Amino acid sequence: MSASGELDVAGLAGATLSRRQLLAHWNIQFRNHAAVSRVSLDLSNAGLTTVPDLAVGPIDGEIRVVRLADSDAGSVQGHPPGGATPDTHQAVDVEDLSHIVRDPLQPVDTGDTPDSGGSPDEAPGEDPVGLLPQTALRISVFSSAVGGAVSVMPDDTLPKAMSIMAERGFSQLPVLDGLGALQGVVTWASIAHMHATGREATVRNALTSEYHAVESTAYLLPVVPMIQAYGFVLVRSAAGSVTGIVTTADLADQFVAIARPFFVLGEIERRLRRCLSRVYGEDDVRQVHRDRRRRQVDQLMFGEYVRLLDDEERWKKLNWPGVDRGHFVGLLRRVKDVRNGVMHFNSGYPDDEATALLDRFVGILRGYDPDSTA
Repeated sequence: MSASGELDVAGLAGATLSRRQLLAHWNIQFRNHAAVSRVSLDLSNAGLTTVPDLAVGPIDGEIRVVRLADSDAGSVQGHPPGGATPDTHQAVDVEDLSHIVRDPLQPVDTGDTPDSGGSPDEAPGEDPVGLLPQTALRISVFSSAVGGAVSVMPDDTLPKAMSIMAERGFSQLPVLDGLGALQGVVTWASIAHMHATGREATVRNALTSEYHAVESTAYLLPVVPMIQAYGFVLVRSAAGSVTGIVTTADLADQFVAIARPFFVLGEIERRLRRCLSRVYGEDDVRQVHRDRRRRQVDQLMFGEYVRLLDDEERWKKLNWPGVDRGHFVGLLRRVKDVRNGVMHFNSGYPDDEATALLDRFVGILRGYDPDSTA
């Protein structure tokens, strides 16, 4: 803060801090769409940006505030001028998919003109039903990609490397020199090949160059085929140091945590929309949203479903005598909050409690919408 108490955005240039700490400069506690938009816009107006992206990655993961010109030049991405990359025979430039990712500075055009005064059930920047997901995943979504890599040095003994691999259940181990530069990888397959060719049993002789390395800002989907083909990828920071490793086991372990909420929320939206569309018409829709362009339930925001049902007379139309309106609406509000966190890359993925909430809620809907197609 400046002496006047105003935030000195330009003074953040060159700072290295966590995403949480950066948001705290704006007195923001939670990372959501509105928060990221505000901070990104203020930084952009000051000629700054963050590397890696503020919007994606661990909330306590480190980022750097850099000048836009430096970011555009690529010097902060771990690439020297001219487009060369360190260890070009090993590093892989992953396709830039930024053109298909929504710019966090641009609001979604939903045609929504909320009434003045608003409602606590209308989340700022809430996206219409049916638009999950809104962001592309990056490799840094895996904690193993940014949490630091267990490694050995070239002059360590091979038994030491093998002991670490056996103890931790690793199939591969990065080999770094004294400066932290990547020398290669030792794998069980490379060790077997070393023995098969009669070479001395050393870490250097067991090295393999059959691996890929990507930056922590790389988009996940283009990297998946590499992980499937080689069993792993090494992950590097913007400065080029190895920050972690992502394996096929990580993909399997994280798939449920990452993908399942999207699928369950999608089913909740579809079933809820079908249930409400059978009962509520244009007059009901206009009672919760006076925009004349909206005439059907499936044109409402998810939060407006809460407003639609939080009325005793409208609730009676639903004819669900076995469900208490107050309890159901309370659950729906909580589901809405989880949904907003998932859609707007809040501080991580739903925890066990939130996941259980989604499971219970979709279970209720299945009882009143027994559509096998979901």
